[in-house]
Amino acid sequence: MKSLPIVDLHCDLLLYLARDAAATVHDTKDIGVTLPYLKKGNVRHQVMAIFALTRPDSVEWGQAELKAYQSLLQMDDFYPVTSVAAAEGIATSEQIGMTVAIENASVLATEDESLQNAFQRFDAFHEACEHIIYIGFTHHTENRFGGGNYSDNVGLKADGKNLLEYMHGKRIAIDLAHASDNLAHDIINHIDAKSLDIPVIASHSNFRRHCDHVRNLPDELVREVVARKGLIGMNFLRAYIHPNDPDYLIQHILYGLEEDVARDQLCFGADFFYRPALDDPTRLPLFFEAHEDAGKYPDILEALREKGTTEAVLAQLAYKNVVDFIRRTW
Repeated sequence: MKSLPIVDLHCDLLLYLARDAAATVHDTKDIGVTLPYLKKGNVRHQVMAIFALTRPDSVEWGQAELKAYQSLLQMDDFYPVTSVAAAEGIATSEQIGMTVAIENASVLATEDESLQNAFQRFDAFHEACEHIIYIGFTHHTENRFGGGNYSDNVGLKADGKNLLEYMHGKRIAIDLAHASDNLAHDIINHIDAKSLDIPVIASHSNFRRHCDHVRNLPDELVREVVARKGLIGMNFLRAYIHPNDPDYLIQHILYGLEEDVARDQLCFGADFFYRPALDDPTRLPLFFEAHEDAGKYPDILEALREKGTTEAVLAQLAYKNVVDFIRRTW
């Protein structure tokens, strides 16, 4: 059986390519989302995150990753997915589509720059990439916009409110994947209080009900994303799945595919990144072997078939939910 086309909402390939001049998209040793893996897994649309830690050189890293994205577009294997028509064509394309996202708004401005600089870079990214699918305000820590997952639950700050209001009507989603619970709730409340037109997603987060980790969504945030017809991308990192049981990824997915949970919102957000960059021994192995690279998607879909998941629901998970989201929001 030919594997279903895959859309994945999150990877850090651009950072990998930007950090080392010798790195290429053909490498397979240190990151699971290079070209051989993408082809093996039948990935037809990969969202490419522009990411930096919150520090003085964050803006420089953002610009370097933008150049890496533009370099990929010079290759015959890739093309930009920046319109509804392009998204609707991913299932039959022979190339791999790409769309840019921003993970951590610190790439827009350092902590001591004017907010106007952040707005100008926001517009410059949007123009250079033709479309940005989502922006996450934080990474793990706190920044000028709000609190990340490990920030002692810091909420939305004044600059975050202003950036949200600047996003109004621009057809770019706000990503809750790295938001503290308080930041996530504050974002939702501010969107509602100001009647802002901003889609809400969690690009690479699992379910806290099945793995009690701050990076996973609690039930109330799952309900908020689903009610707003957003997306929830399943993350493949071991720490967010289960300490020692790789089959729990299937359990996370099966739970999300329940009709009254997130069937119409569930997708993939595997979060493949440059593995040697994370040298915390408590996090190893970073990925279970069963889903350590993008070539594993056919095996994951087959495991779901064996659990009784229908082809129609598998197609939703694999690509149709993301395409439907793009139709609604772009």
